[in-house]
Amino acid sequence: MKRIFRSVTRSVKNANYQDQAVKYAEKIDEGKVRVKAPKYPSEKQHFEKAAGDGDLKKKIDEKHDSLVDNMKKLTIHSADPVERWTSFKDLPTRENEFLHRNDPVWEYGFYEPPLEKMEKNRVMFREALEILRARLELDGSKEFDREETDKASKLLEEHDAVKRVDAERLERMWHYFRPFERRDSQKVVSKHKVKLLRDALHGHSDERRLTDNFRENFRKLVGNNGSIEMEKFDRLNENEKEQFLLAVKENRKLEHERLEKRLTEIKKEDAEIEAKQIGAEETKKSKKDE
Repeated sequence: MKRIFRSVTRSVKNANYQDQAVKYAEKIDEGKVRVKAPKYPSEKQHFEKAAGDGDLKKKIDEKHDSLVDNMKKLTIHSADPVERWTSFKDLPTRENEFLHRNDPVWEYGFYEPPLEKMEKNRVMFREALEILRARLELDGSKEFDREETDKASKLLEEHDAVKRVDAERLERMWHYFRPFERRDSQKVVSKHKVKLLRDALHGHSDERRLTDNFRENFRKLVGNNGSIEMEKFDRLNENEKEQFLLAVKENRKLEHERLEKRLTEIKKEDAEIEAKQIGAEETKKSKKDE
């Protein structure tokens, strides 16, 4: 019986506590109850000590006439706020950069100050690049052809930034901010040869033209290697030369068929790989949808 009675009373008490908690929360929302933030332990200790000090409480409650007189002497003058100066200069935005794209002083996204206002040992970004590029022509790697050394030396002698900045600072700038240099060599091929090569790769080349021009190409090719093969080819009669050219044509045809067959196999393999990838992507999508 005691257990049953305790369980009943416990449920009633819990319901009362919950009801009281709800009412207290409603009072907090309405502003009827002020919840103070908990004090730090050391602050709480000093507060309790001050609350128990009677002399301190008397000093706080005591009225000081001097403080009242000082408050009466204060005068407050109200006025409208001072208008702030607003600049009419364009800020660096995409629209402004597009408008000033052909402006020489807007090359790096900001206006450069005039040269007469530049302070000593100060350099602009454009001037720094010009000095570093000129120095690279003089002291850069010797494996490249330096064709503008005279122009670079003249620029370093007459440049305004060189006269404005100390030599020690320029050396330090060259030591830490040396520009990179890259030069690539490429072979120039005519568009006609590129078209012939593309047609040959796709199997659209003219075999008759290749056979007709084989004699001339063979002479040029053999002429570079020596005259022995040339003499052998010239000793052949017309019938033998014709058979030789037909054999070359047949070899070209067989090679062409072999390449076409291999190309078909490669396309087939690519199609199978692509189909597998598409199937894998579809399975992933179906799993995500599930």
